[in-house]
Amino acid sequence: RGPPPRLWRRPDRGSLLEELWRRRCARIGGVSMTGGPASAYARAEWSATDERCALLHLLARTGGAKRALEIGSFCGAGALALAEALPDDGEVLALELDEFSVALGRKFQVKSPAGGKIRTAVGRAAETLRDLIGREPPFDMVVVDADKEGARQYFDLVWATPGFLSEGAIVCVDMTPFKGQAPLRYAKFGFPYRWEAASGQEHIDALRAMVSESPDYTAYELGNLLIVRRSG
Repeated sequence: RGPPPRLWRRPDRGSLLEELWRRRCARIGGVSMTGGPASAYARAEWSATDERCALLHLLARTGGAKRALEIGSFCGAGALALAEALPDDGEVLALELDEFSVALGRKFQVKSPAGGKIRTAVGRAAETLRDLIGREPPFDMVVVDADKEGARQYFDLVWATPGFLSEGAIVCVDMTPFKGQAPLRYAKFGFPYRWEAASGQEHIDALRAMVSESPDYTAYELGNLLIVRRSG
């Protein structure tokens, strides 16, 4: 007997990650720190890892998701993994602040047969989420992978807004410190210069505690991803 079939196959996006690392950049106030044209502070390691892509794909596929929302998409590696798990008529709506990251990722998403399932909205997540209310069919899966200060706001909005989520939907929140965090200050420690950012750990801990103590949710954590369902 051969090995069991795999639920996820790594997309051909090695060139995307290679390009992302090569062109990683941080631009604040119109000043490019490493030569890249991004309009917001970003780090190449914020891109979804192979393990994260595999987990997102697995959750979408086994949960029977048809519509997914990604809050904080960066270069879109995670969105592509989600899209490849959805049925032919499925859709991923990806929210991302930085236009350059979206444009970079799109060059590689279009090479995948699933790339056409991805729709991207560029702008601040809180404002875009409010604009979506009443305009979109319910989402079966939401991934919050943005700034840690805003994670609780995004989490509360998707759960509290009637009709935003389908019955049985899951909401996944990235719990990785420093990821998605805007810089606090530009510090000089020898060379090269670098931006300093808060870890966001206090916001991570607060969200984890809230979900754990609430009778409204059932949750578990896997691969720095908090996976939440409505209880009952």
